Amino acid sequence: MSIFRPLLVIGASLALANITLADAITFRDSVAVATDNDRAVLEAFVGHAVNAATPDEAKIDKALNQDGVEMLAWIDFKNLDLLNTAYELTGDTQYLDLFKQGMQPYMNRVTEFSDGYRGWTGVPIPPRRPKNNPDKKIEEIQMTFRGIYVMARWVALAKTNAEYAAANEATITEYLDLCEKDLFPKWDARGYWTMLPHAGGVYHGLDYPVFTGPSLSFEKLSIMVEGLLALHDATGNALYLKRALQIGAWYKSNLILKDGDRYEWMSWVPAGPWDINPDKPDAWKVGWMGPDPNAAWYVTSQSIALNLYQRGLLFDDEDIAHFVQTAKTKCWNGDLENPEFATVAGVKNKWVKGQFFAFQLAPYDATLTEFGFQGYMANQALQNKASSWKGGVMANEYVMNKFVLAPQIVAGAKQPMAAVGEAFLSNADNRAFYDRLNTFAIPTTAAPPTKPSMMFADPALADQ
Repeated sequence: MSIFRPLLVIGASLALANITLADAITFRDSVAVATDNDRAVLEAFVGHAVNAATPDEAKIDKALNQDGVEMLAWIDFKNLDLLNTAYELTGDTQYLDLFKQGMQPYMNRVTEFSDGYRGWTGVPIPPRRPKNNPDKKIEEIQMTFRGIYVMARWVALAKTNAEYAAANEATITEYLDLCEKDLFPKWDARGYWTMLPHAGGVYHGLDYPVFTGPSLSFEKLSIMVEGLLALHDATGNALYLKRALQIGAWYKSNLILKDGDRYEWMSWVPAGPWDINPDKPDAWKVGWMGPDPNAAWYVTSQSIALNLYQRGLLFDDEDIAHFVQTAKTKCWNGDLENPEFATVAGVKNKWVKGQFFAFQLAPYDATLTEFGFQGYMANQALQNKASSWKGGVMANEYVMNKFVLAPQIVAGAKQPMAAVGEAFLSNADNRAFYDRLNTFAIPTTAAPPTKPSMMFADPALADQ
């Protein structure tokens, strides 16, 4: 993480419970606040972040016992992550303190599951809830890795300030113990991770103890990559970066090169015999195969590549150029005032939802930068600033990429965290692992197998 000196003062006093923040919000000098509108968006964003420090405990229990424990991944932990971003913007450790405060109700609800691993237990979301046992308690993998991400990100940020880290050693230890001894290893022990010969690796299945799940789609795997990279940032343990690279290799090997200059990819592809429908031997468990129809899935899937590229690993400038070409020729019609959006294949229909635009990709192209950070999307951010959802949780990617990462990229640091990759590859064993991985992390020109007989000579013998 880069350390920036505070320079620009905006905002007014904020108060929360017994914590009163400074009389003004002071942003790091590298945070690119160019206009009054930028200041208004950031001030509102920080306000939403502060509110995240006092979660509604009744709503937490409702998620665990009624709505589904997975909802912690989509609402609660994303909300808490705003405080990490507030610290990135300001360098003010009060936001790290507020994160601890907001995280505590969730730490209080950590329990030990039947196999001895700790985590958050609750009912499945309604679509996956057993009709004959609606109160069945499970643990859910996406929620687990989102929890890893927010805690590990906090630890990595806390460690950028030696004095703060020393004063908070107990919390750092508590978070890392939970992540490293329970949240990460339990999915390996439970059989939800498989290394793929010549293809990296993949997680399969969502709920434990339900062992029938297929390989996870790329948007779900992106949550694992995000958590693994944060845990590597927090600990320096190469195991986590290797695992992220294995998932990245699986994603890259499933990118389909089109017209020689752009990528398409499927939302989900089969990875092994566990993906075969037990009732239809020549059909997959997942009943459809196509590009992401949901814009958020497109953005997060692509983040696998961007997060690794920004660390100088696995993906290169040519890959980024292909993603940019896809964005400009298929996902967006190029109209700065009246945009229309489509899938990576250019498809628009009633199933295709959302704005297929990635803020993380925008700094790598002048037109995407203009649309994403200066015009249409910037106006949207201003209009949405008062909403705790649209101006808070949903604005996190916009805020981080426009105000923190884009200035570094525009200044010439295309891979702002390249030092991470350099340090990893300086180790001979890591370099050998990486070189082997790179031999099959190669995009294809072929579509994935639409049925098991296209993948296995005899689907019935696939598990032999």
